[in-house]
Amino acid sequence: MAIHIPPLSDVDLRQLRVFRAVVERGGFTQAQDELGVSRSTISAQMAALETRLGLTLCRRGRSGFALTEHGQRIYAETIKCLASLENFRSEVGAMRGRLVGELRIGAVDAIVGNEHCRLDEAIAAFNERVPDVHVTLAVVSPNQIENAVLNRQIEIAIVPNQPMNAAVHLQQLFHEEQNLYCGDRHPLFAVEQKRLTLERVSELNYARRGYAIATGYHSLFANTPGATAYSMEGIAHLILGGRFVGFLPKHYARQWLEAGRMRPLRPDLLTYNIALCVAHFPVSALSQVGGIFRECLLEAHRTKA
Repeated sequence: MAIHIPPLSDVDLRQLRVFRAVVERGGFTQAQDELGVSRSTISAQMAALETRLGLTLCRRGRSGFALTEHGQRIYAETIKCLASLENFRSEVGAMRGRLVGELRIGAVDAIVGNEHCRLDEAIAAFNERVPDVHVTLAVVSPNQIENAVLNRQIEIAIVPNQPMNAAVHLQQLFHEEQNLYCGDRHPLFAVEQKRLTLERVSELNYARRGYAIATGYHSLFANTPGATAYSMEGIAHLILGGRFVGFLPKHYARQWLEAGRMRPLRPDLLTYNIALCVAHFPVSALSQVGGIFRECLLEAHRTKA
């Protein structure tokens, strides 16, 4: 016998928003601040949603919060559903001459100090044009940001130039200079640059990034990477520990260079530039607010280039 699921109601949509907050915050307790309700209320809402759908969405206990397989699929569908509702709200607002809704933006970490990054100016220009649109900005690891765009968790993002799904459009915004660094506890910290041959450097214990980026320098190292991190901050911690060398953006490493905690290794040979791009579905698939933000982003980088 086929199971009939009635159309979604306002109550269902509220419960789906609770579910999204719980997943994205990583648990019931963590979602309290965002939702502005007690943990017991969140628990009751989640239980009601599971009963409504006839599915177990998550497991919680001493081991922590985790989605079930059904929960992962429902979360993906929830993102699509709520994004469609926001787009509908935005379009109706536009017809009435007042754009409203939410714009969810993603960005990789450690770009705020890059003098070529104009994300702040784009956000300011966007807010001036559409002050009633709520902006949510998430700092996301490059290995997760592609799925976030594909699953509609994020509509538009700033990412390093890297292989991505063909459905995601990339357009260059600015560049970032990267150098190889060691920390002040590393044996080579006080060694003269001219004594650091590429052969010597290639034998060092290397901290790699856990995602693909457009550079050929990673093949320089002869040994298997000794550590992995998925953010610039993670790489910085590994370098400062003194056991690994790794690449960091020049502007981001400057704070530790000035404090005498890091130094570049052979910047004359081991330096590269990587493009930072805006990523999104084709322009025709963007919501109206997403299209406006894209224009603000491109304009900010075009005029300041």
